[in-house]
Amino acid sequence: MPCASAKRDDNFSGTKTRMPILNPIAETLWELSRPVKLPGLRVGHRMTVARLQTGELWVHSPVACDAMLAAELKTMGEPQHFVAPSTYHDLYWKEWFTNFREATFYCAPGLNENRREFAFDRVLSHNVREPWESELPKVLVRGMPKINEFVFLHQATGTLIVTDLVFNFDVAQQNLLGKLFLKLNGVYGRVGCSRIFRHFIKDRDAFEKSISEILALDFDRLVLAHGAIVDTGGKQTLTRAFEWLLRNG
Repeated sequence: MPCASAKRDDNFSGTKTRMPILNPIAETLWELSRPVKLPGLRVGHRMTVARLQTGELWVHSPVACDAMLAAELKTMGEPQHFVAPSTYHDLYWKEWFTNFREATFYCAPGLNENRREFAFDRVLSHNVREPWESELPKVLVRGMPKINEFVFLHQATGTLIVTDLVFNFDVAQQNLLGKLFLKLNGVYGRVGCSRIFRHFIKDRDAFEKSISEILALDFDRLVLAHGAIVDTGGKQTLTRAFEWLLRNG
């Protein structure tokens, strides 16, 4: 079982609804997770949506865009800021660019270089403060230039939003091959940083400093792009996930 509440975990039941439902996480914060097909592993991809004080919507790592989802977002506010938080979250963007031409699209360094059909408006930088950062400050996970993941703090609700930094898969949803994969990667039945992700660390000191910076933030809830949300105790959970780094640092 996952190490946190599974009430908003990835849904693989196959049930279809007439309208995509963005699930409330907290006031002004929502999520939607949809399955992603991977050989031998049942994994979901979660998008997170925050409504800013201006009424604009900030959308993190969106799932595939369709007419119903786009329409639902427009009823919640003005979808204005779309964020690709790492170089590995590069799916589904073409449809969002097509449907929200007036929005601003942000990406992690390196992602824009791989695109030919469309170009992101802004490349995120740890040295540049974006207009939404008074409510959603960002931290670059340094030392991993192939991934360049940014994490975000939703200050109003004490929620840390991460992408591939850690996973929290429900073991019960996996077949034997999936369970073996999770065990080999050190994320079986727990919130953890996968061994595959660790492989991309090129500067351990910079990476450790980034993790320490993230753990110094004021958050209790942990929202992951893959796996169950940790509703409370998120900082302690994230600290345990990086014991291997901090203990031996």
